[in-house]
Amino acid sequence: MNDKLHDAMNEISDKHLLEAETYCKRPFPYWIAAAAAMLALVILLGAVFGGGSSDPMLDHSHPSSTCSCRPTPSWAPTLPTTLLQPTTTPQSPTYPTEPESSSTPALWAAVPTYPTAVPYPRSEDYADYNAYRAAMDAWSTFQQKQYNQPDGYADSLTKFFASSMAQFLQSDGNATYSPLNVYMAMAMLAETTGGNSRQQILDLFGVDSIEALRTQASHVWNAHYSNDGKTTLTMANSLWLDQYFSFHQSAADNLAQYFYASTFHGDLGTDAVNRQLQNWLNENTGGLLKEQAGNIELPESTIFALASTIYFSANWTDEFFASATYDDTFYTPLASVQAPFMHRTSRDVYYRGTHFGAISLRLDGSNRMWLILPDEGYTPEDILQSDEYLHLTMDPGSWSNRKTYEVHLSLPKFDVVQQQDLIQGMRKLGITDIFNTATSDFSPLSSVGGLYVSMINHAARVTIDETGCTAAAFTVIAGESAGTPDQVETLYFNLNRPFLFIVSSRDNLPLFAGIVKQP
Repeated sequence: MNDKLHDAMNEISDKHLLEAETYCKRPFPYWIAAAAAMLALVILLGAVFGGGSSDPMLDHSHPSSTCSCRPTPSWAPTLPTTLLQPTTTPQSPTYPTEPESSSTPALWAAVPTYPTAVPYPRSEDYADYNAYRAAMDAWSTFQQKQYNQPDGYADSLTKFFASSMAQFLQSDGNATYSPLNVYMAMAMLAETTGGNSRQQILDLFGVDSIEALRTQASHVWNAHYSNDGKTTLTMANSLWLDQYFSFHQSAADNLAQYFYASTFHGDLGTDAVNRQLQNWLNENTGGLLKEQAGNIELPESTIFALASTIYFSANWTDEFFASATYDDTFYTPLASVQAPFMHRTSRDVYYRGTHFGAISLRLDGSNRMWLILPDEGYTPEDILQSDEYLHLTMDPGSWSNRKTYEVHLSLPKFDVVQQQDLIQGMRKLGITDIFNTATSDFSPLSSVGGLYVSMINHAARVTIDETGCTAAAFTVIAGESAGTPDQVETLYFNLNRPFLFIVSSRDNLPLFAGIVKQP
């Protein structure tokens, strides 16, 4: 019994130290905290000595959430066995890594279950041919099951892909953008909105209900996700909630079920949590967007955020020879420059469109890179004004104006990166309500009023060389409130007599102190 009492006292001590740290951020009557501590002591001692059967892992007392599950108590969440720890090249979604801190977000509320991929068998790893064939059959069976999605599941997205690429590829220099990544981020946003705020997103994607969007997003995710050791195409999604924000558990559950999104919980806008988000973005994009991820900082007023990443890496089916790479002239809109060009000769299909020609290079995993060259006198922006090029790339088999040639290809190596705010572009695409507190509807996410989207930050990078293509993108959507997340008592604090001031560091150390007797 003495051991139980000792454990009980330790639990109360730790708990109330944590609560004291949490509530120091807002005015709070101290006599209430003392009374709450005494009440908690009585209840816990009753449980210890009375032999109650309540489950200590079910804690319904969290002051800021309608969720019935307890937040992870320390920064060491137990990950599902289907998920891997962070690696340089993301093989599956990773979680933030940071020393334990009171500001560190916990994995909370909802965790998705990812498919466990069957690894691609390599013949050199098998001494027995029959074992190799069996492994290859298992891999092929998984591939067919994973990627066998209904015909036409993405047909309604053609308009969004075409309009968004025309909108977000406008630039005086190089530009890049991930339509699939932005689709996934905005689809998650639709899950958290209602009314006309949701309808505008549904209209943008050409679907008539949130149920149809959930189904489509699941098809999109499963049709593309790959981490079999041959081709890497990983997607990770997450919801970040401020520790004082009351949210609906059903929203987190739906995001996990249909969008494979994890939910994190912490003090949004602090340096520590911003580092967590940056790490999460960086780890899930293979370090390809480290500088751009470092630019992401949520304002202190942020109460929720959505983050989505995509990472792709695959080799050319027919690689270029490094010995055939040499400098040649590239003509920019303003001047001619020297650049390293890769060269290859092969039999390829050449496609003719209105004012452009195109070929495709095959990548492992049945992926392709399309190379679309405008005719003389036309620019890439001219081609983007029509969706003809998109119909070609989405359904090349139906293209009639095509012919097989022996193609002598000269392709400059490139590394294109871009980071941009998508809010103004989204307004032009018809998404307006979510940016205005008077029209936004986030009722599926929370009962808190006055929520609006304050940031949609998108970064993408695509790089190619003789061996293949590597690319990554992320989208971060931040939400704020026009009002305060929680109701607190009013306090009038009038400094109309001598007072003390202290300037503290972010570690709460006193940098400066003083007394004001005469302002």
